[in-house]
Amino acid sequence: LSSMFSRCSRRLASSASALVKHKRFYKEVSVVTESVAGTPQYKITLDGRVVKTQAGRPLQMGSEPLAMAVAEEWACQQEHIEQGHMRLSGLAMTAIDNPLAMTKESITSLIMEYLSTDTVLFFAPENQILMEAQKTHWAPLIDATNEDMNTQLQPALDFLAEPVSPECRRKFESWLMSYDFWALTGMQYAVQSSKSVIIPHAMIRHKVGVRQAVELALLEQQVQAKRWGEVEWAHTIDNEELCTRLSSGVLFTYLNSNQFITKSV
Repeated sequence: LSSMFSRCSRRLASSASALVKHKRFYKEVSVVTESVAGTPQYKITLDGRVVKTQAGRPLQMGSEPLAMAVAEEWACQQEHIEQGHMRLSGLAMTAIDNPLAMTKESITSLIMEYLSTDTVLFFAPENQILMEAQKTHWAPLIDATNEDMNTQLQPALDFLAEPVSPECRRKFESWLMSYDFWALTGMQYAVQSSKSVIIPHAMIRHKVGVRQAVELALLEQQVQAKRWGEVEWAHTIDNEELCTRLSSGVLFTYLNSNQFITKSV
């Protein structure tokens, strides 16, 4: 019993320490450029000291626009450092430390798992109101994706159906593999947040904005809320959290890509 109490106490202490907000200890945030093997790297410094990741590595990246955005996150901190609000910094540290030893191939494989169960590919014929909303909002997105990717995605009417053909999978895999590891780190974050590959794809291609993307991802909840009512504050929190996750994931991908991926798939 005493050993169990000790373990619980340690866990509670660990959880409590994770919630502690550190006071802002710096005044100036800068981006310092260094050449590594002939390639420019951009480091984030606080009062001249390089920021370190959890693994003790320098917070540095090859994209200057991303470095400027990450530096802005640090500069925007007020009295306390809200690390949970620093999504780009968190994604950069994840890409640097790579705690799960991911590769381009393994991240692409994880993302592709979401395509077969993509939020926007499964309609609900048993719910007429929801079905009409899906036809209105999701069907045009599917059509636009097919046109952009030269695919033949079809909405499924039950969960036993397979809406993604092997040829469609090949084209999406080719599109994903055209990005580098850092960009895929952001893409995975956006895909996991929205439970969709198609929605982040549309954002990257500038087909939809972040607010519309959130509405597409939460369409079923919104339809149910209109019918049965909603807890307003809870709905707002869900919307804003998804908005933050989607926008940061897609922005991280975009800033690591330098340009649209226009390579033929």
